[in-house]
Amino acid sequence: MKPAKKTALRNAVRHLGSCALPAIAAATLAAPAHAEDAPAPAPELTSNIGVVSEYVFRGIRQTWGNPAIQGGVDYAHASGFYVGTWLSNTSGNLYANANIEVDVYGGYRGAVGDFAYDVGVLQFIFPQANYDKITPAGSYAKKSYDSTEFYLSGTWQWLNVKYSRAMTNVGYFGFTDNNAGPGAFPNKPGAGVTGKDTTGSWYIEANVNYEFLPTWTATLHAGRQTIANSKGLDYSDYKVGVSKAMPGSWTLGLAYTTTAGADYWKNYPSVAGNGTTKDMNAGTWIASVNRVF
Repeated sequence: MKPAKKTALRNAVRHLGSCALPAIAAATLAAPAHAEDAPAPAPELTSNIGVVSEYVFRGIRQTWGNPAIQGGVDYAHASGFYVGTWLSNTSGNLYANANIEVDVYGGYRGAVGDFAYDVGVLQFIFPQANYDKITPAGSYAKKSYDSTEFYLSGTWQWLNVKYSRAMTNVGYFGFTDNNAGPGAFPNKPGAGVTGKDTTGSWYIEANVNYEFLPTWTATLHAGRQTIANSKGLDYSDYKVGVSKAMPGSWTLGLAYTTTAGADYWKNYPSVAGNGTTKDMNAGTWIASVNRVF
């Protein structure tokens, strides 16, 4: 579940700070004598690949403490429209019967003076994963994890603000009163979904990306996840980090992420039924290396 989508790669590839797309470089050209003589900007196809010490999305650990290999492809048209896809390994301990996350997104971005905006739709896909596959099988009703979000983002210089909202009845990654109702979280039995589902859940975040020295960028992130029709499930997440741009389009990063109010994720039992538990909300250091092509 990502996590503004979430890791250093996701921040570099999809949005400033968090849940995702590479920024299009702007070139300053001398004005031609006649506007009709100016060639239209060429479409841009980029790809990226990277490794993170742990995949963390909106403060929640996605790979059960293990590293992740991540990558994606993005196509940006000169008109401002874009589409892309991004993949990462995840954990079957968190998503029943899943070991990969596939994100597909598309939208439109533009700028007015120093203000840039971005609006689009993001589809999270966890192939073959479903709540009815939680061990023992059949313990819960069939429900997909595949959430769909609308997002709206605005950026001014080094400051970015983004709002994302679940569009379908999958809501917050399939949370319902059946699979995430009161009693579903051992560390906080009173917390859970109180309505039928979590349709309308939303996430808002603020991100700072500031180049304090040439090739060195400091990042700050604060986000708030609101899970609709629930009690005790809303939480906040925070991240601070630094990245270093290297020759050959490589980037090295180090960040620390933590949460507040997400203690119901503490000692979370594996849905694979292997008897392991994990503090999914615990503060985590994330080292990353990625390259854009």
